[in-house]
Amino acid sequence: YQITALSKLNSGIKRIVLVWHRRCGKDVTVFNWCVEQIIKNTITCYYIMPTYSQAKKVIWDGTTNDGQRIIEYIPEEFIAQKNQQEMKIRLKNGSLFQLVGSDNIDSLMGTNPHIVVFSEYSLQTPDAWDFIRPILKLNGGTAIFIYTPRGRNHAYDLYQMATVQHDWWAQTLKYDDTNLLTREDIEKEIAE
Repeated sequence: YQITALSKLNSGIKRIVLVWHRRCGKDVTVFNWCVEQIIKNTITCYYIMPTYSQAKKVIWDGTTNDGQRIIEYIPEEFIAQKNQQEMKIRLKNGSLFQLVGSDNIDSLMGTNPHIVVFSEYSLQTPDAWDFIRPILKLNGGTAIFIYTPRGRNHAYDLYQMATVQHDWWAQTLKYDDTNLLTREDIEKEIAE
C-alpha cells in the first residue's frame, strides 16, 4: 500500500499529503524515501514533528515493530557525522538530515531545506508550514505532510485543498485499505 505514495514522490510531485491510519508505517515509509534522496543528492532534509522531544522518541530513538531502530535506516557507510544533541546527521556527500520540533520553528531561520516532512501534522502549529512554504517555493523543494486525522483542523483544511490542486497529491488509507487488521480486529477494537 506504500507503493503508490512512493511512486508519486518519485514522479516529481512536490506537495504530498498522506492521511494514513495509525501504525501503518507513515514515518518509516517517508523516512526511507528521504534517506534515498539525501544519499543521491546533496540536500538538506528536515523532519518536523510537533515537538522536539517527540521527534527524539519517534525517529531518533524509535523502533519498528521488529525492533529495527528507525534512524539506522541511514546506512552507516554514508554517515560523516552524527550529532546526538541536535539530532542531525551529516552525510559524506554533504547532505544534512535533522529532526526538528514545530514548537521551535524559529530555529530554522535562514536555512535552505529541499525536503521537509511534517509528521503528525494535525498536531503541529500551522505556522510551521507558513514559515517553510516560501523556502520550498523558491528552491523547488518538497513538502510531505503525514498524519492521522484529529478532527476538522488545519490538517483537514490542507487535505481538502490538496485534493483539488493539480500540483498536489493527497491520499487517505483506512484499515480496510491496508489489510493490517482484519474486519474482526476492527470490530473488536470498536467494541472495546
